[in-house]
Amino acid sequence: MTVLIVGADRLGRIPNKLHKDGFKKIIHWNGRNKSFQNKSIPKNVDMVILFWDFLNHNLMNNIKRQAKATGIPITFSRRSLTCDAG
Repeated sequence: MTVLIVGADRLGRIPNKLHKDGFKKIIHWNGRNKSFQNKSIPKNVDMVILFWDFLNHNLMNNIKRQAKATGIPITFSRRSLTCDAG
């Protein structure tokens, strides 16, 4: 399985946790560069994780729209995998 992480400059221990959960490949877009605004979610992605504290609204909405259109599950988190988004 492949996961796309959008947001955050550094992932810290997140890749270790995702590997333990069965994700073999991790793609990370920090989202700071404007070139990320128009990127498409790669076709082989099984899940998207958005760290919304580290994104601008345009990028977040673009990724949400793409994930919804393709049926890719998306998870929103504030700062880390253990943080509650609510």
